[in-house]
Amino acid sequence: MNGTCCNRWCALAVVLATLAFSSGCEERVLSDYGIRSNLRGTSLNGTRVLGDMFSKAGHRVLSRTALTPSVNNADVIVWFPDDFEAPNVDVEHWLTDWLTAGDSNEPPHVLIYVGRDFDAAPNYWQRMQAMPPKGLKAEYARRLTEAKADATANRPATLGRSETHDWFHLDTSAPLKKVDKLSGPWAASVDSTRIEIEKSARLVPLDMSYTKLLTDQDGEPIASEYSYIDYDESPSGRLIMIENGSWLLNARLVNHEHRKLAGRLVDTVGQPRRTVVFLESDAGGPPILESDPNVAPPTGFEMFRVWPIGAVLTQLAALGLVFAMMKWPIFGTPRRTRRASTSDFRSHITALGRLLRYGRSRNYAAELLRIYRQSVRRDAPATDPPPTPPSNLASE
Repeated sequence: MNGTCCNRWCALAVVLATLAFSSGCEERVLSDYGIRSNLRGTSLNGTRVLGDMFSKAGHRVLSRTALTPSVNNADVIVWFPDDFEAPNVDVEHWLTDWLTAGDSNEPPHVLIYVGRDFDAAPNYWQRMQAMPPKGLKAEYARRLTEAKADATANRPATLGRSETHDWFHLDTSAPLKKVDKLSGPWAASVDSTRIEIEKSARLVPLDMSYTKLLTDQDGEPIASEYSYIDYDESPSGRLIMIENGSWLLNARLVNHEHRKLAGRLVDTVGQPRRTVVFLESDAGGPPILESDPNVAPPTGFEMFRVWPIGAVLTQLAALGLVFAMMKWPIFGTPRRTRRASTSDFRSHITALGRLLRYGRSRNYAAELLRIYRQSVRRDAPATDPPPTPPSNLASE
């Protein structure tokens, strides 16, 4: 890898390592797959960066977790399913109907389907072994082992659905391949020596009339397109099939050549101001709903269940409880406090003493005390005039 890419990886490593370990929290480096929205969208396997590329190109970008009437109004759907199996027939038919239902006077709908057959976490932690912060070498090695184990555990031994009705067939018998050469319309000006694209399960289109947009060194498709043709021979919908996200997920877009390819994908959807929906789904695909759910912002105690706001609120609540326990509780046997009384002569003496101390005139205080003793004890007539108070007591 060249020096520029190494510098980018170092920058990414510093940011993610800081998030992971500065606060002692192990779950800061996220690996949630195919998510663009909220904090999970910033994970290694997230799609936030690709979504930002669509936004910067002038498109309106949204995230949805179900197929609803509002999704039906989208111009472009980008789907990174967190499912190694092919989409079920109901989801396929819904999306096919959406693809072919576009207005003939408008650009055709575009569905971008990205296969699940890649996990960016093991690759990321493998790179991090060369640059662990002091004292974290063993921790980084443990993270790499966990990432590899999770990637293996997530991949099913056999597929229950390896083929869609009309779109493609998943070939899981092919060995893992490192792509070292690119060809096709999207490969222009891309340096193949700097790419890091991997292929495992092959996504084979069922209709042989597809167009190859990007191929590997053996001519096998990495990205291909099938166009639905309307009755007047014009395209009514475009299905773009991409084998995996090894060049589209967050951690993989650190590579400059990958960003060039992602730019080709963004450019192919058409002119700006199209509505682009990132579809987020788990195993089994997104649910199909007849109406849009009424999503209201969480209030009250519901906020404690929203990550990461809930974690922050929990810590603030704990801190507030500790402060309240220190500030307000009365420890020991309770007792009634003594109320001040205007008839308590000691209070008058105390107030006079404070007043004299405020005057800071020792002679004046001594003279007042001498006159007081004479008048109380009647030792001698108090013929002397009272002393002149200090200037700072004259107004009291």
